Amino acid sequence: MPDRNVEAADPRAAAAEQELRRTNAKVAAILEIAADAIIALDTDMHITQFNDGAAAMFGYTRDELIGRRLDLLIPERFRSSHGTHVRSFAASGVASRRMGERREIFALRKDGNEFPAEASIAQLRFEDERIYLVVLRDVTERKRTEALLAQHNLELEARVAERTKALVEESRRREEAQAALIQAQRMEAFGQLTGGIAHDFNNLLTIVLGNLERLEPALAGKEERGQLQRAADAAQMGARLTGRLLSFARRRPLAPSVLNVNDLVLGIAELLKRSLGEQITLTTVLAGNLWPTKADASELENAVLNLAINARDAMPAGGKLVIETGNVTVAATAPDANPTGPVTAGDFMRISVSDTGIGMSPEILQRAFEPFFTTKEGRGTGLGLSTIYGFASQSGGHVTMESEQGKGTTVNLFLPREREGRAEVGIEPDASVPLSENAETVLVVEDDPRVRELSLQRVEGLGYVALEAQNAAAAIAILEKQHVDLLFSDIGLGRGMSGFELARWVRRNRPGTKVLLTTGHASGVAAEESTRDGFQILHKPYNRLQLAAALQDALSAKT
Repeated sequence: MPDRNVEAADPRAAAAEQELRRTNAKVAAILEIAADAIIALDTDMHITQFNDGAAAMFGYTRDELIGRRLDLLIPERFRSSHGTHVRSFAASGVASRRMGERREIFALRKDGNEFPAEASIAQLRFEDERIYLVVLRDVTERKRTEALLAQHNLELEARVAERTKALVEESRRREEAQAALIQAQRMEAFGQLTGGIAHDFNNLLTIVLGNLERLEPALAGKEERGQLQRAADAAQMGARLTGRLLSFARRRPLAPSVLNVNDLVLGIAELLKRSLGEQITLTTVLAGNLWPTKADASELENAVLNLAINARDAMPAGGKLVIETGNVTVAATAPDANPTGPVTAGDFMRISVSDTGIGMSPEILQRAFEPFFTTKEGRGTGLGLSTIYGFASQSGGHVTMESEQGKGTTVNLFLPREREGRAEVGIEPDASVPLSENAETVLVVEDDPRVRELSLQRVEGLGYVALEAQNAAAAIAILEKQHVDLLFSDIGLGRGMSGFELARWVRRNRPGTKVLLTTGHASGVAAEESTRDGFQILHKPYNRLQLAAALQDALSAKT
């Protein structure tokens, strides 16, 4: 008779077996469609299962690897360490480790190429048997993308750093350009101020010197004549001071000639060697084939002497003084070493005066070319460097200065290269005073009554017939009524027509009348007008000899 309990159990066993088959089918389907490599291992690391994802990743078929050791899929240099990791994992009691919980590993394809991978691992126990299940993911593309992204980030950072550096540099250049512009405007304002002051002082000194000249014949005593001479010397000193102010303001007339500056420097060096003292060593470094330049020789000589004296004063304990010449092509428009503002590019002859003295602070260096600024505490007028600045600017050049406290100072004077012309030889003026031979009529036009009175007396004292007018309108009224041989007029006549305009009226309406103009300062515009129209200018203050010579020259000039 059949066992009812067995019959009752058979349907349940059959159902369980059927469920197990379905589960295995699902697992097998999952393993087959998984893109990652899924590998099952026994306790001895032999491969017991190898899905299609693993086959595609490693290049092996399932039959080539089932029963083979896992070492076949591991680069040789990592095999020993891999065994250590497996044993450590087995002893840890941890059931699984997910991807990313361990450092990057490398796997080995059938063709011998290695690739980076991430792995998760689980360990299972069935009675006494241990099974390992490994899920492996190829991260080659991700690593390549990460490396490319890192490279792009580095390039971006480099570009940002480069651009930041460029922006900082551009900001610095703009700040320097702005500072140079402000300094140039400041120096221009100083020039206008000092030029105006010098003009007024020249008028006053003209009166002083003229009256001293007139007073001299009336004095018989030696003591009185000595006092008069000292007063005249003081007035002449004042005239030289205003001349230096006009040099800074670029309103002083120059007498340029083509110069061989090496010869000039050698002459100055001979003079300096006798006056600098034994504590200071003077060296000249003269360039061969030095370019000629066109400049006022006496002003250039004074500039170099002034710089040498400044260098001497900066070396109270002795040192080295070097005067150097050279040819320079300036490409930049605003050198950092130039405290006086922008400069012009071009070919220049350069004179450099360097010392090993006490140097200057940046604050003092910035003000070094300002008129009346001095650090000599009671010695000097503070016009030396400002005069050099004015001379260089008026000559079409510029000045730069470099200085460091405790190391010394170098001043570079740049003058434009002269491509045409040869050296000119100056002629000493005749010391005799030329008087009028035909008692020509001279019309003196001056708005300052004191200067006009003195001018009338001087003109009459030279044998001329003098007429006077306080402005252009009064002068024209005289010219329309009577014959005048020479118009002697100040350029600045206050309101109404200027001296230039009056001179042009004379040229148009009285072509037989000659013209001589005078001024306390001749601006660049006035100088251009004089050159263009051919008018002669006598600059104040002038002495009797200069006035007499100018009158003679004007009267003898061709119309």
